[in-house]
Amino acid sequence: MTTYNLSAFAGAGAQFFDDDGVPLVGGLLYSYDAGTTTLRTTYTTSAGTIANTNPIVLNAGGRTPNEVWQTSGVLLKFVLYNSLSELIGTYDNIPSINDPFGINSQLSSVAGTNSITATASPTLTAYATGSIYSFIAANTNTGAATLSIDGLTAASITKNGSAAISAGDVQAGKMMLVEYDGTAFQLVNNIIYGGSITSGTIVSLTTPMSAANGGTGASTLTANNVILGNGVAAVQFVAPGTSGNALISDGTTWASSTPAVIAPTAIGQVPFSTNGTSYTATQKIVQMTAVASTSGTNIDFTSIPSWVKRITAMFDGVSTASSALLQIQLGTSSGFETTNYFGSATGGGAAVSSNNYSSGILLTSSASSSSTTVRHGAIILTNISGNTWTAQGVIGLSDTAVTFYTGGAKSLAATLTQVRITTVGGTGTFDAGTVNVLYE
Repeated sequence: MTTYNLSAFAGAGAQFFDDDGVPLVGGLLYSYDAGTTTLRTTYTTSAGTIANTNPIVLNAGGRTPNEVWQTSGVLLKFVLYNSLSELIGTYDNIPSINDPFGINSQLSSVAGTNSITATASPTLTAYATGSIYSFIAANTNTGAATLSIDGLTAASITKNGSAAISAGDVQAGKMMLVEYDGTAFQLVNNIIYGGSITSGTIVSLTTPMSAANGGTGASTLTANNVILGNGVAAVQFVAPGTSGNALISDGTTWASSTPAVIAPTAIGQVPFSTNGTSYTATQKIVQMTAVASTSGTNIDFTSIPSWVKRITAMFDGVSTASSALLQIQLGTSSGFETTNYFGSATGGGAAVSSNNYSSGILLTSSASSSSTTVRHGAIILTNISGNTWTAQGVIGLSDTAVTFYTGGAKSLAATLTQVRITTVGGTGTFDAGTVNVLYE
């Protein structure tokens, strides 16, 4: 049975005006099917037995002479002119008042899988933008699909805007909701039945969301476990294990394992890498064995590691049997180098003197240098880069009030491995004191 509802636009006693606010006397009001130029009849009462003229001619007050009722479920377009047929305005997709079918209608006689057909009540003559329809799907779609209502041209069913729906977005026996956007029917409720979602809040899921779709693939998360990615498969969990364990990689995966502990073997040791790949318990500052400088012409400290960056040579009460100057020479695995030292030593008491380096790093200058000279102090050697070393130090004498300052540099042909304490010329004999070396 066809029913009629009062027009939301013209209704009862509607009055119209021109752009100057003057009642639109003799104005012409046309009614069409929404979105078309097809004239649509309206009626003077809810019985739908007496038709209004089309156009309706407005009276002396600019009002419709009769009420305007339109068929339920049909959206109209109204076009308003003045008495000279000059356009005042166009008003499209106008529903009637309290019309449950004008915007929202459940379709019947639904059939088809990807080419879905259905009928509406009352029968549609055109699709109206904004109209919403529901239907119980006859079949589950297997791909992109279309919907035709009342034999009208089939329009695509889309989701998330203009994207074609995927297999399973329309599910047999379930209520589907679509809204016509002027071109296609947008599927409003596809996410409820397992469709995709671009944004929003998920309240609950019947099955865990897979990792491939941004979930974990797991229905529960074990308390205090660490979650590991596992490609598109469900995530993996690593339990804490024993107290003190750490998450450790073997280069492929992670596991809860007891971390390796580098145990010290002597006081002062720290974890230290000498090869760039592993750590060992090593003394960061290593003191070599002190040597009594009471005989011989050379005191050598060998087997210095290649990673060393600073060396401190220390002297306490050192003297020689001649007036020869003391010097430090640096060596590699090929031997000690005796040339191309640069720098100088300066100092003295009443008479100050300076001497340049040549064959080694001088501890003192020639001032106050004799067989009775007793030397105390330290010389620090620092690796500036590559195989180049700089020297600085202070030596004070105890047999007389004299202090010496020294500074210079030496570039070696290879990595430093040894240090020698000797005299210039290499023939002076030590006769007292102690010498030692620290490296770090």
